Amino acid sequence: MISREAIYAHSNIDFDAFARHRYSVRNFTGEPVERSVVEAAVATAMKTPSVCNRQTARVHIALSDDTRAKALSYQNGNRGFGDRAGAVLIVTSDMRGFTSLGERNQCWVDGGLFAMSLNYALHARGLGVCMLNWSTECHRDREMRTALGIPDHEAVIMMMAVGHMPEAFKVASSPRRPLEAVASVIA
Repeated sequence: MISREAIYAHSNIDFDAFARHRYSVRNFTGEPVERSVVEAAVATAMKTPSVCNRQTARVHIALSDDTRAKALSYQNGNRGFGDRAGAVLIVTSDMRGFTSLGERNQCWVDGGLFAMSLNYALHARGLGVCMLNWSTECHRDREMRTALGIPDHEAVIMMMAVGHMPEAFKVASSPRRPLEAVASVIA
C-alpha cells in the first residue's frame, strides 16, 4: 500500500521545464560514460509501465571504443557525431514475453516506452542522448546481432548515443506542431 502523499512527496518537480530542456544531442565531448551512471539510469527506467508488467525491455551497453564503433557501424544516422559518444545503448524487447497473435506489435510499444524513460533518466543525470532509429534490412539486423551477441528472441527497438555535453553547443531546431494538431478531445 502507498499513500497519495508519498507519491506527491516525490513528484513535486517542474517536469514541463525538465522535458522542454531535453534535446537530441549530437555534440559530445568524447569522454567515457561511467558504467555505474548508465546502470543507474537503466534501473530508473525499469519502472516504466509494460504490458501486464512483463518487463520485456533489455539494454545492451557498449562502453569500449571498439564495441561502440562496431555497434554504430550498423546504424546509418550517427555520422559526424557518433564517434564522440561515450556509450552506445541498444534497447531491445524480449519477444518471449508475448505469446498471442494480438500481441505481435507489443514489443515495439514496450520497448519505445522504456527507451523514452531511459532517455529521461540519462537526461536527469546530465548526459546528452541522441535516439538512433533501427530501421534496417533483415540481413543488416542479423549481422549486428551476430557481431554484438544480441539474441534472436530480442527485437531491436533502437540505439542511443550517450555522452557528456560540452559547455555550449548547438542543437537542431525542431519546432513542434501546434497542440491542436496533436490533441483532439472526444466528448
